[in-house]
Amino acid sequence: MTRDEIYKHLVEIMTGTFELDAEDIRPEANLFEELDLDSIDMVDMFVEIHGITGRRIDAEAAKAIRTVGDVVDLVERELAAGGGEAGESTGGTAKSDSGEAS
Repeated sequence: MTRDEIYKHLVEIMTGTFELDAEDIRPEANLFEELDLDSIDMVDMFVEIHGITGRRIDAEAAKAIRTVGDVVDLVERELAAGGGEAGESTGGTAKSDSGEAS
């Protein structure tokens, strides 16, 4: 999955799940301040990311997410760490469903 495909997929998730306007979803958009998402919304987002990557997101990695671009970066890293098509691994910190650290 390319970075552009990840972004487009996330826009689809965010417009469908959170009823956001696609025009408001930009890589630099702050999830909390501009898009008005909250911690419960982020749990839903991580469930969706798990569906894409097949990997659980590490709590420390989750805390660092602020923008749509950060989410794209996270998905790209997790796909790479899990043997996906997004590119080279940049040291993903998620755990597989078996609980093994990557």
